[in-house]
Amino acid sequence: MRIGEQLQQQRKLRNMSQNELADKLKISRQSISKWENGASLPSFSNVIAISELFDISLDELIKGDVDLMNKFEDDKIGLSKIETIFTVGFILVITSLIFIYSQGITVTSVDYWLPGLGIIFFIGFAANIKWSVFNKSLNKKAVFFGILLLVVIVVPYIMHEVPDILEGIREGSNY
Repeated sequence: MRIGEQLQQQRKLRNMSQNELADKLKISRQSISKWENGASLPSFSNVIAISELFDISLDELIKGDVDLMNKFEDDKIGLSKIETIFTVGFILVITSLIFIYSQGITVTSVDYWLPGLGIIFFIGFAANIKWSVFNKSLNKKAVFFGILLLVVIVVPYIMHEVPDILEGIREGSNY
């Protein structure tokens, strides 16, 4: 039996509407309808929630639904992209600090080359974002904090670089 049919059968046995089930699973009624009609398949976490809600085993719930079983085999359990950025990023921060301190590299020398790398990496990051999707995901608070983040990153950079640029211009005009 397909998951949609099983879901509909279990829901009706409990005299539960699609709306009531959707509320309990904290999803939309349309998702329930799509699952029951076979238009889409629930995620693994939703299948677990349904199993627990109806007090039936996962085996009983999904047995015979080849499409769902294939979907679960194709789904990889791992970190999201944001989790990967933060996890790998923090590991690299710690590794970099260990390397810098173990090699006796000074803060001044790190201050010299790190901002340039930061700009290059930021441009690479920004160039590879799907901006239409990214823009839709931002709310007013995210925009506000994004503006503040930009200010606290750019102001110190400009304060460090502008005097050096002006000094270079002055020295260049003395030739």
